[in-house]
Amino acid sequence: MIRAFTAALTLTILTACETVPVEEVPVTMDPVEFSALFERAKANPSPPSADQALTELLARSDLTEEQRVEATYLRAEKRRTGNFNLPGAVTDYDAFLATRPLDPKAADAKRHLGTTKTRIRSAEQRLAYLQTLRAWFDDSVLMGRVSEAAARYEKSGLTPTEAQVYTLREAGYICATGTGKRVHNYGAMPSYVQNLTWCPSEPVS
Repeated sequence: MIRAFTAALTLTILTACETVPVEEVPVTMDPVEFSALFERAKANPSPPSADQALTELLARSDLTEEQRVEATYLRAEKRRTGNFNLPGAVTDYDAFLATRPLDPKAADAKRHLGTTKTRIRSAEQRLAYLQTLRAWFDDSVLMGRVSEAAARYEKSGLTPTEAQVYTLREAGYICATGTGKRVHNYGAMPSYVQNLTWCPSEPVS
């Protein structure tokens, strides 16, 4: 009787041990890896490229809350200072302030948020009227409509400015080599567009 009881008790204990859930330890990004990617994006002078890198970083599920906050603020700054997707910058500043209202950078974030919203309203007013293609392109990029701006320039056959070509190359719409349409079609060819074509495939960003 005692032997049967002992066997039953042992079985119960073993069964209980088997059914106890194993606590999963959350996987977080290596701080060294995060720092390397963060600093690389911070030093990147190209707004489209930096934006792409930070967007990919923020898409990761293993960021700590502090890492996500830092990357979000940096992307907001890159967008604002680079005149690249200001509505996206507003979203990032809002997210940062909602998470870190007492952060030392909060005062700057609030100030930048206000000026960015003002610049967006000004751009919207300009876009509501007739503009040259070059001016329309700059305002469209500022508003985050890069694909639309690139498509209109390609369709027009006109040559973008050197700064606009840089933006389009960095965003993946203009290629140094390829079989696409030539970027320059009329008149003397500026050196900055020599051998450049519109990329035939989807842009990288």
